[in-house]
Amino acid sequence: MKRLLIVSTWFQIIWFGAILGRDDWQYLTLFVVVITLLASFYKGLVPWPKLALVVSIGVLVDFSHYSLGLFQFEQLHFPLWLFALWLIFAWYAAFLLPFLSQYPLPLVATVGGIAGTLSYVAGEKLGAVTFGLPIFSMTAILMIEWTLLTALIIRVYGYENHINNSDIFRADG
Repeated sequence: MKRLLIVSTWFQIIWFGAILGRDDWQYLTLFVVVITLLASFYKGLVPWPKLALVVSIGVLVDFSHYSLGLFQFEQLHFPLWLFALWLIFAWYAAFLLPFLSQYPLPLVATVGGIAGTLSYVAGEKLGAVTFGLPIFSMTAILMIEWTLLTALIIRVYGYENHINNSDIFRADG
């Protein structure tokens, strides 16, 4: 459980740095994320092929939002900081899986749908993104997408292989 708290705190620090710093801090954000990933890969903590798949799916979804005008950013291109956020989120999801696998997939997907949606709404409120549709419409779209994304991410990381295997987060880990 200690590891989950540390990983969750680290993810939130990077998320806030990326959202608040945006373009001004994008290279710092990417650097911190890459160092985090390299350390995790070196220690064998995260399966890189699965992480790459999660990042690819997430970036594809957000790039689609950007291309369709649902997400608008200050710069005229897809932001590097958003790519870095997908890298660190995919990393975080790998650490969350052993904890989340204790619960039924529909519950986890629903909570993930709410949490994912709220992170985008928070990003919009903090000025990192402007929605191309009214807030109610964007919230509905994001809720559906994030519920499905959460279920997909859990499948990618092997939810079934972790059920009843919660000892990964031992007190010494």
